[in-house]
Amino acid sequence: MAPSKRLYHVILNMIQDLHMTGIIILLCGAAAWAAPSGLDPYIGFVYPAGGRQGTTFKVILRGQRLKTVDSAYISGSGVRASVIDYESGSGPLNAVQKEELRRRIQELVPLRMRTKVETKGTAAKPADAPAVVLPDLPELRNLDQLTPMQLRRVAEKFLNNAKRPKPPIAERITLEVTVDPNAAPGDRELRLHTPAGLTNPLVFQIGQIPEVNEPDTSDDNAPEPTPSQPPVVFNGRIMPGEVDHFPIQLRAGQKIIVAVQARKLIPYLADAVPGWFQAVAAVRDDMGKELAYQDDCGFDPDPALVFQAPKDGKYTIEIRDAIYRGREDFVYRVDVIDESLARSIFPLGSRGGVPIGSAGINKELCAQMALDYFGCAADPLPISREIEPNNTGKTSMGIKLPIIISGAISAPGDKDVFGFDGHAGDQIVAEVYARRMGSSLDSLLRLIDTTGRVIAWNDDYEDPEYGLLTHQADSYLSARLPATGHYFVQLSDAQGHGSPAYNYYLRIGAPRPDFALISSPSALNVAAGRSIALTVNAVRKDGWNGDIEVVLKDAPDGFSLSGAIIPQGRSQVRMTLTAPRGRFTDPIALQLEGRALINGKTVTHPVAPADNMMQAFAYYHLVQSKQMLVSVARGYLASPSLNMTSDRLNIPAGGTAQVTFQVRPAPSATAHLELIDPPAGITLQDVKTTSRGYTLTLKADEKHTGYADNLIIEAFTEVAARTAKGTSGQKQRVSLGVLPAVPFEIVRKGSSQL
Repeated sequence: MAPSKRLYHVILNMIQDLHMTGIIILLCGAAAWAAPSGLDPYIGFVYPAGGRQGTTFKVILRGQRLKTVDSAYISGSGVRASVIDYESGSGPLNAVQKEELRRRIQELVPLRMRTKVETKGTAAKPADAPAVVLPDLPELRNLDQLTPMQLRRVAEKFLNNAKRPKPPIAERITLEVTVDPNAAPGDRELRLHTPAGLTNPLVFQIGQIPEVNEPDTSDDNAPEPTPSQPPVVFNGRIMPGEVDHFPIQLRAGQKIIVAVQARKLIPYLADAVPGWFQAVAAVRDDMGKELAYQDDCGFDPDPALVFQAPKDGKYTIEIRDAIYRGREDFVYRVDVIDESLARSIFPLGSRGGVPIGSAGINKELCAQMALDYFGCAADPLPISREIEPNNTGKTSMGIKLPIIISGAISAPGDKDVFGFDGHAGDQIVAEVYARRMGSSLDSLLRLIDTTGRVIAWNDDYEDPEYGLLTHQADSYLSARLPATGHYFVQLSDAQGHGSPAYNYYLRIGAPRPDFALISSPSALNVAAGRSIALTVNAVRKDGWNGDIEVVLKDAPDGFSLSGAIIPQGRSQVRMTLTAPRGRFTDPIALQLEGRALINGKTVTHPVAPADNMMQAFAYYHLVQSKQMLVSVARGYLASPSLNMTSDRLNIPAGGTAQVTFQVRPAPSATAHLELIDPPAGITLQDVKTTSRGYTLTLKADEKHTGYADNLIIEAFTEVAARTAKGTSGQKQRVSLGVLPAVPFEIVRKGSSQL
């Protein structure tokens, strides 16, 4: 068979296979995704993930449950967005248009191959069939002028359902974004809104320099892109096996920084290993020779490199995935700027602990970050610089507690030792703040007595406030001194590395009890008069273990919290937010605040909003956002309220207690109630429905006396499942929302149940 005929048969068979596999995939996909994990709209990526001041441009977003998107919200001022198009998860073509495209390609392939190969199995279009209009898309224009390989690419894109984006990013929204000339540069948050509520936020950046999007690779006849000149931002996405190229014109001796942002834009991917798009950057000369390469930047997965042009001419910035993976949400931005402007994109003077630019590490900013973290604004501590040599106990730097020391593990194998006097029974805390401010240091702390005995040590200590760090490399130890005498705190790098970039701040002294709070999710979607659950995580510091009250700060009238006490000893509690019965046209920005009594003083801290993101099928991280937004939709259902005579429901160990919810209007007789993820030992024994509401009987086992928490109760109903032939005998569960949280404590038998 002639080569041209073989190619024809390959394309024809591929089109016929796509027709069948499309049906199979559609059926399998419907079964696999028939029960989504939630009803909230979701967005997986935005491309491009930013734009320049004073411009208007289009961006696309892909996600799930986006059909009814009516608006977009971008944090801050000076940026507006409007919805201009929606594409369903099945793609831009309906079934009739797909069949028409398939027929046209089957007719065009033999003509373009200039062969008389018999088109076996090709369906001819009836003479009287109505004309089918294909969408006005660039790839579908002038089909009769495309080469066989171009036709194959068209078939792959529009007819191959196997290559459609996965359901979580199947639907597509197009926005038109306008950025005012004086809009503040920096990171914003972009969300979409539907009648069902708000989506999760995505990073959206506003810049001040020209931006260039990757060229359209579907057009083989597109002209060669014109080389750009720094400063410039390149935007792109990486598909499987793809390598993107951006030409750039440089002068001999010109030194530039090439800084990729990929993981910065989408911190975690739930269904990819290692859990993000691992970008690689390279610079090549006009002959294709690689002159510079980087696949990360210290502990930051996003690469950055400094390159000096050896001569005048055209160079190419190359971007790809480390192992040539790719998909639609592998989105990136590349800043290409003069080396002297490093601080404009690296305020710390580094990325991932690696100094970038001639300005070096921004020590003033590092100091401010450390002092803020250690709470020195409210309760200052003495600060001292490390004094070398201090590698051993004999040469240790003498200190008086409490103190904060700034220093660096300045060379491989370096150890910094600090000596102090203590008394038997003193509680001593030593904490390193380094990786959390961008330092390369992977600290190792030891508390040692004069005999060399290690009393306590720590390598890594996890801080939930820093959810973007997958390696929590800062150390923390707390120990009680066994005797009066002299002691040493020794700080080193766990890997034996060191340089001036291994800088740190070290706090040593008595415990400073405190707390921080993080809530998730950052978007709460609730019907008017109803409640929604949220999770509040307590980061307890220096062993403090007391109750924390969470309150609404300056919220509109009608909003309330239930179960808003985090009991002593608990690091995580679910509570509920109840919305007023009135409807709000726009989302409401709410601020939560935590309050606690510590050493006789009331201490308050804002609650940081966040989203609990999954990494690589297994790990979860609290990624903080700029604000908590609440979308209040029209309420169609009854509005329940908790009727309790005390702050907590006391349930006797081994016994029962009752709690009542008032519902107006009268509750539905078809509604069912169920505990959602109840604590061990708590069961819902009985539910009685009256004309005024519900009375619940809760039972506790005998093993968990003293345990306190909140109960989250879901209301649901069951309806007949619908099929293509109508309703079936099977029942389908439909959630009606949650009731206000019930605070409880398991008490000893005989204790008051009020």
